[in-house]
Amino acid sequence: MTTSSHIPQNHDLPPINHAAPLSINDPGDALALVQHTFGYLPQDSLVIIGLLDGRTGGNLRIDLEPVRRNPVQAGVRCAEWIAGAGAEPVPEAVLVAIMEDEPLSPEAPADHDQLLGTLADRLAELAGAQIAQVWYAAAGYVRDYDCHDEHCCPYPGTELHSAMAATWERLPVLLRTGELDPHEAVEEFLAVTPLVAEHRIREVQQQEACPPLTTSGALTVWEAALVRTEGASSAEWIHSETQRIPALLSSLDESWTPILLMLLTTRGAEFVLTAACPAEPDEQALREAIWGDSPLPPRWESVEALDSLLHELVPYASPRQREQLLGLKAWIEWIQGSGSRSAAFVEAVHREFPQRWRQAGYPVLAKTVEHYLQAVGVCSWARVKQSSYSWWKSRAINSSAEPGMD
Repeated sequence: MTTSSHIPQNHDLPPINHAAPLSINDPGDALALVQHTFGYLPQDSLVIIGLLDGRTGGNLRIDLEPVRRNPVQAGVRCAEWIAGAGAEPVPEAVLVAIMEDEPLSPEAPADHDQLLGTLADRLAELAGAQIAQVWYAAAGYVRDYDCHDEHCCPYPGTELHSAMAATWERLPVLLRTGELDPHEAVEEFLAVTPLVAEHRIREVQQQEACPPLTTSGALTVWEAALVRTEGASSAEWIHSETQRIPALLSSLDESWTPILLMLLTTRGAEFVLTAACPAEPDEQALREAIWGDSPLPPRWESVEALDSLLHELVPYASPRQREQLLGLKAWIEWIQGSGSRSAAFVEAVHREFPQRWRQAGYPVLAKTVEHYLQAVGVCSWARVKQSSYSWWKSRAINSSAEPGMD
């Protein structure tokens, strides 16, 4: 990648319609694509979108703070996530968007040259890929990072909303997205479903407390609930069978239950009994199964079922149980590859339970998730396309649309 030329490289995506092609060399098109891909416009982030044969894939978003601390390491790691081992199919080029706080200035140093140079070199080494375009968005403006000609690209850049609005008018398909931004995702998860009447919540809360469950007892009630949820493709059934709720929630009063649920959804009940329940559990196997240190992908259909079940249980939960539900949700978002949403759920736990968060030795699951967010960044399962949630989800959607359906 050069920093002295403003000649755009020809990596336009194929037209969504022949009259209005999408171009990553257009700032409105590029940022609208970023928002469409992630469901929101990230802030204080480095965004990389892989491009291959006119399609996007291998998308990545990381916080800028670690990038600023060590741009060379960030450039190497991002290239390996996008185009390294396990990233097949690798992109032929990438679109980069730097989402900053301060707009570019002709007097300011090129803060991200080291990052982008390292990223470009490593992409070329790994896959012969190149950086097709770099956009810098900040303070409501977007500008070509590599253009130093003020006549070509006046500072601070093009007004961002106007550029995206022009794209949406031409390509309204880019407005359609089912994704939520991180804080909206937290609000939706905690929102009480319309299926829950207040009297039902009171009935559950007034039921006699369940006796503490053994590990095998908790495994039995949760496995049955997850199987039921997978079969129904939803956990809404729980509101008509509220007698099951106390046992599920009371198990969350125990610090070991989230570990059991993580293992149950990633590996299954048999693994829990053989690896987690013995007097001396296999700690390495547990870490691999929970935190993505294994090439074997999770049972994503079971992870989705747990996600749905956690949401439906929120209205009935005590504060301690709510903390566990939020921690598990933060873990699910992390292994699915959404660090932004995972961090938002971690923040929700910190905000709602500040005393327990500060308490030394108190086992707050969200703290552990935060550690992995900071120390590891992107979950290994999310880095490898074939083991990632997005890969599994796209194949699941495609398989449900086989010939014979409208």
